[in-house]
Amino acid sequence: GTLRADRKTRLLKIGFILDRQEAAWDQSLEELRLFAKANGGVAHVPRGDPERRDLGKWCNTQRQLEKTGKLRADRKALLLQVGFVFDLQEAALQEPASVDREAAPCR
Repeated sequence: GTLRADRKTRLLKIGFILDRQEAAWDQSLEELRLFAKANGGVAHVPRGDPERRDLGKWCNTQRQLEKTGKLRADRKALLLQVGFVFDLQEAALQEPASVDREAAPCR
């Protein structure tokens, strides 16, 4: 059924999660923001890093969704706000030689 607007508002005020997929996406975006902040504003998620494997997979999923036109515009805008790189080949061409080439840019 449909949840009345007043009930939905009350549930949201107490922190109730109505959409688990949306909440999981928001959590991954926040993890990316924190990662970028901890790395001087640049988020390079290293390949093979067991601590960041899930974040790297999530980044790749966002790239694939964007490439196939399935990434929602609001999500793309949020990713761009944190400096997310959708085209890794183009980013690699623009990176200075001092950047670790084993890192997969996710900024």
